[in-house]
This record gives sequence, structure tokens and C-alpha cells, in this order.
Amino acid sequence: MSDQVPERPRVLVVEDDDGLRDVMAGCLSRAGFAVSSVATGADAVAAARAVHPDAMVIDILLPDAGGLGVVRELSRERALASVPVLFTTALASPAVRSLLPSEQVLFKPFSKRQLLSWVRQATGGA
Repeated sequence: MSDQVPERPRVLVVEDDDGLRDVMAGCLSRAGFAVSSVATGADAVAAARAVHPDAMVIDILLPDAGGLGVVRELSRERALASVPVLFTTALASPAVRSLLPSEQVLFKPFSKRQLLSWVRQATGGA
């Protein structure tokens, strides 16, 4: 019989608002996820390559690069191309809504319950 503890699902949170990033990371961590969090697109790419997350939660508007650009760059890498992504945004215009399937975007403000539900479904864990 093995004493190995199953690995916790890894989630990368990318949000430039420090307070919101801390709330999301704390919520996910308390729910049992292994969380990495960063504030910029460049840091998101580096972190994704380093931790190989099981899911990513990414703000569409970042100071140095858009969340869509980050995902586009990571999708070129075989190991990261199929990682589920949840976009977050305060932009609720019809144009933004038409860019992404509704199951891939949370409009701010959103609840911790909505965040946890999506991450649990995407990772099958915690």
C-alpha cells in the first residue's frame, strides 16, 4: 500500500489588481488547490512554463499584454496548449461577450462560488 498523497491540482491566477489576485488565490488555496499567482502577462507566460498548471484564471486586460495574447502564446506549446482557461474581465460590452464562449469568462464582480465551481470542473479536483 502506497503512502503517496495525490498531487493537488495546480492553478495559475493572473490578475493585475493585487487585492483581487490575493482574494482569488486565497479562495482557491483554501479549497485545496496549489496556486501560483502573478500580475503581468510576461510573468504569466514564465509561470505557466515553470509550473505547468492544470487550469489558468486570467484577466483579459493586463498592463503589459492582454490575457488573450498570453493564451495565444502558450497555445503554441504542446505541454500548455490544452490547459483550460477562465478569463475574467470588467468589460461587459457585447463585443467582449462575443469574443469568448460564456463558459470561459467571468464578468467582474463575480462570486468565489462561481470561481471555485469553474476551477473544480476544469481540473476535476479539490
